[in-house]
Amino acid sequence: MRRPTAHKRGYDKRWLSGRTGFLEEHPYCLGCSAIGVQRAATVVDHIIPHEGNKERFWDTEFQPLCDWHHNSIKPMLEREWSRGKLSDAALRMNSPQAVKLTRARHRPAVGPDGYAIPGT
Repeated sequence: MRRPTAHKRGYDKRWLSGRTGFLEEHPYCLGCSAIGVQRAATVVDHIIPHEGNKERFWDTEFQPLCDWHHNSIKPMLEREWSRGKLSDAALRMNSPQAVKLTRARHRPAVGPDGYAIPGT
């Protein structure tokens, strides 16, 4: 079965407006901030997956994430959560579980001198 379009999943004009306001209020990625890196947030993430439930789509908390956290760390946590191995709180990118995964997988940008660029 094909996944419904973004619009049908609730990502409409109302979402775009709310997303813009949320990112203005929360400009930095929560996951990056948790390890001392300041990176712009580009994604508003539903902490608890709404799984297509339109009521849960709006009746949830959100967190600001960069693309990397949203597409790399969050799916790993959600897989464990869906198997009942993690609590809801572990889906926050500043949770101990998320920080541990981030530290294990984060690769800072490297400058021309071969050293990590601070804050990346």
